[in-house]
Amino acid sequence: MISFYRALKFAFQSFKRNVWLSAATILILVLTLFSVSLVGTINFIGDRAIRSVKDKVDLSVYFYPEVGEKEVQAIQARLQTLPSVKNVNYIPKEQALEEFIEKHKDDPVISETLEILDDNPLGATLVIQAKDIEKYSEILNVMSDPNYSDMIYEKDIEDYQTIIRRLTNMTDRIYQITFVISMIFIIIAILVVFNTIRITIYTHREEIGIMRLVGATNWFIRGPFILESMIYAVISTIISVGILYPILRLVSPQVTTFFEGYNLNLANYFSDHFIEILGLQLIVALVLSMISSMIAVGRHLRA
Repeated sequence: MISFYRALKFAFQSFKRNVWLSAATILILVLTLFSVSLVGTINFIGDRAIRSVKDKVDLSVYFYPEVGEKEVQAIQARLQTLPSVKNVNYIPKEQALEEFIEKHKDDPVISETLEILDDNPLGATLVIQAKDIEKYSEILNVMSDPNYSDMIYEKDIEDYQTIIRRLTNMTDRIYQITFVISMIFIIIAILVVFNTIRITIYTHREEIGIMRLVGATNWFIRGPFILESMIYAVISTIISVGILYPILRLVSPQVTTFFEGYNLNLANYFSDHFIEILGLQLIVALVLSMISSMIAVGRHLRA
């Protein structure tokens, strides 16, 4: 404990003596952590948006008006036995008419036409959701059964594939750019911490020489410099998290509005996963700092 206390005291003294260098090192680490967080945020937004779009995909099967309720429900029962089907919602023709009228209430031509008709021109509808978007082709094959050709008026699946493809391409491109930026900052952070520790070692070269003459172990000499790098990591993590949360709160309403209906709230996600985000940033900062310091001290000890 005495050795640890001395090493910690030495680390804080070194931190204070080279305060501007320490500040520059922390700044680079903060930028590195922020860029890594940005990559994670983009990945989260893209994943949630694509998942939400996929959840909105469904297949609507429209039946002729003369097809009876029992026949439609028999097809519904068959579809529900398929392993690729998540849910099948039955819409009676009366409900289908009500929804059609509500949807086109501002169109006078359609409203007048419906008033002229004595009977309901619409049939029942089955709205099918698959467990996976790739499974819709299997469901369409089932619904193409010749026995159903006289009952089914139309099969309609909304074209979300194009939206998903564009969204995936956009998020992948942004992810790649931010990933490259993060790698650049990581390399810069390693070099900055490495040189900071080397300057610290040079400043204390006489003390290190005395330690080696009196028989101090390499780990005893390394201790203060590793602790100093850990101080950089802890401070930069606190600052990075302190900057990240207000920014997420600021941009969260815009992101939520842009992806309306997709349940994307960055601020809430940050709050719910605060410990994980803090721990991940701290691990990244500690790994970068400690690797750099150990390389720097190792080179000096071998010299």
